[in-house]
Amino acid sequence: MRRRLLALSLSVTVAVLAALVVPLVAAYAEQRAVRLHEERLAAATRFATLAGAPGLDSDPALLTADLERYDEVTSTTRTFLLGPDGAVAAPPGTALPAGVPGLDDAVREALSGATTSPPPALWPWNDDPMVVATPIGRDAQVLGAVVLVERTDAPRDAVALRVAVAAAAGSVFVAVVAWLVAVPLVGWVVRPVEDLEERARDLARGRTPPAGRIEGPPELRRLVQSFNDMASSVEHSQRQQRELVADVSHQLANPLTALRLRLEDIGTRDPAVEPVLAEADRLSRALDAVIEVSRAGGFDRVAVGVDAAAQVRARVELWAPLFGDLLRIDVPTTPVGAELEEDLLPTVVDVLLDNAQKYAAGAVVEITLRAGADSLELAVRDHGPGVDEAEAASLGGRFQRLARHADVDGTGLGLAIVLLRAQDAGGRAEVEAARPGMRVRVTLPVGRAPGTSATSPGGAGPAA
Repeated sequence: MRRRLLALSLSVTVAVLAALVVPLVAAYAEQRAVRLHEERLAAATRFATLAGAPGLDSDPALLTADLERYDEVTSTTRTFLLGPDGAVAAPPGTALPAGVPGLDDAVREALSGATTSPPPALWPWNDDPMVVATPIGRDAQVLGAVVLVERTDAPRDAVALRVAVAAAAGSVFVAVVAWLVAVPLVGWVVRPVEDLEERARDLARGRTPPAGRIEGPPELRRLVQSFNDMASSVEHSQRQQRELVADVSHQLANPLTALRLRLEDIGTRDPAVEPVLAEADRLSRALDAVIEVSRAGGFDRVAVGVDAAAQVRARVELWAPLFGDLLRIDVPTTPVGAELEEDLLPTVVDVLLDNAQKYAAGAVVEITLRAGADSLELAVRDHGPGVDEAEAASLGGRFQRLARHADVDGTGLGLAIVLLRAQDAGGRAEVEAARPGMRVRVTLPVGRAPGTSATSPGGAGPAA
């Protein structure tokens, strides 16, 4: 938008400048043409007067010396005296130059008693000679014509110089206008729009952007203020929701812990309590998952420098006893540096391996970590029953589970946590049908991505 507005404003400036300068240059080119024509026409008229004088009309060759002297003085003119039949009478033995545009018409008009008119303008790109012709007459009788063929190099060079000076001055003027007026003006208009666009993109991603600066034209100032109010309202609503979930979870955690302790005590005497104790454990896990989901999009996450490869290897080693020799690991042995939340990769690996252990028991599970220049990719694929494309697209929502997994212990929040945590870190998570099995691909930025809600150590608030 900035470039388009700048191009538009400069185009208008160039158009206005051209509308002012082009007529001036054209007037100068016309003036040079008229002046040169008048000078040569005056000389031609003088020669025509001499040639029509009594005594000279019978022998025009007597003017040959005058014609040649004039041509020598001007050095750009060739002068001819023509008889009534159009043949060259002086200088003797010469002929009109061939291929001169407009020469034949000028001779015809002069012999009919008319004088040539000046050309419209002398432009550098037109190197045709100027033809000046006037009749020789006495007592309303045309006795011949005087024809001058003038080279126009010098006046055309003068016009070219004026054109070059006008173009250079115009370029300097446009550059100065762009530097002092157009660029600041376009920036004044566009900056609030670009800032608003970035903040709207953050809001669409579920992150509340900081308040924008109130600047620019009055209309944009009012728009930015309205957006600030809306973003503040959205953040207030989201904060209330997170605080409500956190408060409810906290209030439930204490009595749930007390209930579990009592059930454990009773279970030592009555084995029938074991199913109730298992349900209490399931409720505790669901409560922890709800708390984790409620933190999505919050500003309390802190990014630190981590070794991604070491974190993944450490979590895989803890899960390895449950899989035996079914784990296939492709993780770099050298450090892979990244700036992420300290518990992000461990949480993602735990959720994905837990899902693989529950839904693809007895199948091979592949774990790969690939590091790029500005991102890293963690993929966990199982070779179990898997999912089709439609089922893969439906997974990742909160409490979203497939109907055939209803009897498998779980909350339906695992993949939702992975997707939300990846989004909070400025990355993404994708669920794919692997045929056989299912693949979850998590892409994360190596450094702190623009727009992530995680802050660097010691930072506060969302990333700008």
